[in-house]
Amino acid sequence: MKNSLFTLTLLASCSIASQATASSDHPTSNYLWYEQPAKLYGHSPMGRENLKTAGNNNGNPWESEALPIGNGRIGAMVFGGDKIERLALNEISLWTGGSVSTDAYNYGPKSGKEDFGAYQPFGDLLITFHNDQPTENYERSLDLTTGIAKTSYTSNGVNYTREVFASYPHQVIVMTCKADKPGQLNADFILKPAHDAKVTAVSSGQNNKLTISGTLANGEEFEGVVSIIPKGGTVTATGGSKNVSVTYEKRYAECNLDTIPKLVVKNGSECIVILSMATDYVMDHSKNWKGESPQKKNNFYMAKALRTPIAELKKAHIDNYKALFDRVKLNLGKTDAELASLPTDKRLKAYKTRLDNNTTKGAGQERLYTVETNDPELEETLFQYGRYMLISGSRPGNLPVNLQGLWNDMVSPPWASDYHNNINVQMCYWGAEPANLSECHIPLVNYINAMQDPLRNFTKKQFKPENGKETRGWTVRTSQNIFGGHAWQWNIPSNAWYARHLWDHFAFTCDKNYLKNVAYPIMKEVSEFWEDNLKELGDKGEGFFSAEKNINREELADIKKGTLVAPKAWSPEHGPREDGVSHDQQLIWDVFTNTITAGNVLGGNQAFSKELAEKRDRLAKPKIGKEGNLQEWMIDRIARTDHRHTSHLYAVYPGNEISMEKTPELAKAARNSLEWRGTTGDSRRSWTWPWRTALWARFKEGDRAHDMVAGLLHHNILPNMLANHAPMQMDGTYGITGAMCEMLVQSHTGDFTKMPEISLLPSPAKSWPSGSVKGLKARGNITVDFDWKDGKVTTYKLTSPLRRPVKLTVNGETKTVTPEESNIKK
Repeated sequence: MKNSLFTLTLLASCSIASQATASSDHPTSNYLWYEQPAKLYGHSPMGRENLKTAGNNNGNPWESEALPIGNGRIGAMVFGGDKIERLALNEISLWTGGSVSTDAYNYGPKSGKEDFGAYQPFGDLLITFHNDQPTENYERSLDLTTGIAKTSYTSNGVNYTREVFASYPHQVIVMTCKADKPGQLNADFILKPAHDAKVTAVSSGQNNKLTISGTLANGEEFEGVVSIIPKGGTVTATGGSKNVSVTYEKRYAECNLDTIPKLVVKNGSECIVILSMATDYVMDHSKNWKGESPQKKNNFYMAKALRTPIAELKKAHIDNYKALFDRVKLNLGKTDAELASLPTDKRLKAYKTRLDNNTTKGAGQERLYTVETNDPELEETLFQYGRYMLISGSRPGNLPVNLQGLWNDMVSPPWASDYHNNINVQMCYWGAEPANLSECHIPLVNYINAMQDPLRNFTKKQFKPENGKETRGWTVRTSQNIFGGHAWQWNIPSNAWYARHLWDHFAFTCDKNYLKNVAYPIMKEVSEFWEDNLKELGDKGEGFFSAEKNINREELADIKKGTLVAPKAWSPEHGPREDGVSHDQQLIWDVFTNTITAGNVLGGNQAFSKELAEKRDRLAKPKIGKEGNLQEWMIDRIARTDHRHTSHLYAVYPGNEISMEKTPELAKAARNSLEWRGTTGDSRRSWTWPWRTALWARFKEGDRAHDMVAGLLHHNILPNMLANHAPMQMDGTYGITGAMCEMLVQSHTGDFTKMPEISLLPSPAKSWPSGSVKGLKARGNITVDFDWKDGKVTTYKLTSPLRRPVKLTVNGETKTVTPEESNIKK
C-alpha cells in the first residue's frame, strides 16, 4: 500500500549524518538522554509486518525506546523524531468491555458490554517535518526533575527544538516546536485514531484544530482535540471532515494515513500544540459509569489552556510536578565521570556488561553477583524513575495505573492491560507512601471503593456460607476492568491485599477522617466476608480438603478443633487447591489485625473488634517445615523450588506478621525459603526483582537486596528505563522504588498508633557505602532525613506534625526520640 509516511519512517531511522561528541554537561542522575530518535514503528506503520511478537525486548520501540509523559489522566510516549515525530496517546478511561463476571478472558477492541474488554490506545499525533536534509547534533531527553521531554537537532544550518509535557493543572498535553531561523518550520500534523472515528481538520483565523471522535463497541464515547497556535507562517487545513475506518492487525490499529485530514504549517518559526483527550466515563456505578460528554470535558480543558500564555502553562506544570517530585532527594554515591557522561542506553549497556560475566548460578549462592556495581547514580535514577512514573500515571481524580501504567499502544494488549490483583496492581503502589507520594495512592483507594457495589452482587451469587445466610462483603476475580467487571479465576484473598493498601495510607498519614469514612468501612466489610467464608476444621484436621491425592494427614495431627482456614485456597501460581494455604492465611491475619487496630483508633464497635480477635487467634498459624523452611501449605511440600512466586512470604513483606525483631524463628524459616527459591525463580519477570529486594531488605541483608536491584537493571530494564516482563509491564518500574525504600528505612514492626518504631539504613549495601536521603516517610506520619558513611548513619532528622515519642534504631542502637515539629500534614 502506498504511504508517504513509510518512506519518511526509513529516513527517520538513518538520517543522523554526523553526531557531535556527547556533551559532559548533562545531569548525571534523574535525567534520560539519547543520541538518536526512537524508531517510529520499526516497520511499516500500516501493516507492522516486521514486528515480532508483542513484548519482544526491543522488538517494539514504543515500549523500549520512546519516553513517557503523563498527568494521571492522559499521557503519551514521545519518540523524538527528527523527520517524523510520533506521540502515542492514551487516556486512562478508554476501555472496551462491561460489568461482567466470567471465567473467560474475552478482550480486545471490539469487546462489548457483555465482554471483559481491554484498555485501549487513543491514537497517535504524527508530525511530518518537510525537511529531507541530514541531521546533526541530535539529542532527546526526559528530565525527571521537571517532567519535560525535549528534542533538539540541527539540519541545513537550522537549530530545531521541541518540548512536551502533560500538565496536571490544565489537563492537557503541551508541545512547543521551534526553529531558530524565520520561515524554517514546515510540518504536517495528523491525529491518527486507533478506532473508527470522525476526523476533522479546521483552519480559520486562530482556530486551527484537529478533532477525532467516535464510540467504542461498548458505547463509550471518546474525543481528542489538537489546537495549533503558530508564530509566523500559515496554517491550512486539508481533507475537511472524514469518517476514518480502522482495521486491527496483530494487536494494533491501522488505517490509511493518506486519507486522514490534516493541518499544514508553512514558513513558521514556532508553533504551540495543545492536545486534550476525554471519554464519557465516570467512576460511579450508580451512574452506570456514564458522565459528561467528552466534548464538554474537552471544551473546558481547551478553553482554560488556550487562554493561558505558554510560559504560564509551563510554570504551572513545573510547580505542580516539583511539589511532589522534590519531596525526596536521594544520593547513593558518585559515578565515574566518564561513565556518567554516556547516553542512557549506552550507560545501561555498560552496566549490564559489567555484570554479564560476574554472575553466580543464583539459587543457594550467597550473592548473585561477584562484583559490586559501579553506577550508583543510575540506580538512583531507577529509584526516582518509579516516582516520576507514579506522579505521571496516578493522580487524584483519576483511575489508578494498570499493568502498563497509563501507557498502551495495543488494542489487544497482553492481559488486557488490566488491573491484575494477584500482586501486580498492588506492587505498583508499594512506593506511594514510603517515597512520599501519598496523594498518588488515592486513585487506587478510590478505585477499590468504587468497585464495591458490582463486586458485592457478583460475590453474593458465587459464595454461599455454610450457615445458609447471605455472604457479607465482597471479593474479586484476578483481572479487573473499570466497569466493575472481572475475569479469570477468583482471587479470593485479593480483597485482603487491597485492604493492606487502605491501611497503609492511614499508617503513613494518620488521617483519622479518612480512616473513619473510607478505609475502616471497607476493611470491616472485607473482614466480614472472611468471617462468613472461613472453614472450621475438626480435631487433627478433620474435614481438611486437598485436591492432591494421597496426602500425609499425619502432618495435621497438631491441628486443634475449631481451627479456621481459607477453603480451597491456592498459592499463586503453583501447588494444589487446598485448605489453609499460607498465602491466604497470612492475608486474612493481616486484614483482621489491621481492622482490629483501626477499630481501636476510632473507638466504638468494640464488640466487633473482640469478635474479630477471637477468630484471628483461631486461624491456622505459620509453620516451620522439616527442612527449616516456612511452609507454603499446611502439608509440608516443595521446600526447595525455583518458582518465581514468593506467595507464602507475604507475611514478611508487604505484610508484617513475620519479622526479624518479633518472630525470629519464623523469619529464619522464611529466609530459608527465599534462599532456596533462588534469585528470580524459574523466570526473570519484572515484578520478581522488587519483591525479592524488599524481602532481603526485611531480612537485613542489604547486599543481597542490592543484588536484586542490580538484577532488575541487568535483565529486565529496557533502554528507556522501563521494566520488561516481557512485555513491558509497570509493576517492576513502580515496585523497585518501594523495595529500595525498605533498604533505607523500615517502620513495620511496632504499633505506630502508640509508639512508632523506625530503623534507619537497616540493610546497608557495599555498593552504596556513603550517601544521603531526604524526605522518605515512615509510619506515624514521620518524615526521615539522614546521611551515612561507610555503611553507618552519621546524621539524621525526624520531623512530624505529631509530637509523639518514636523508638528509633540507628547503627544497631535503639533509643527513644521525639521528632522535630512540622506543620506539613502530607
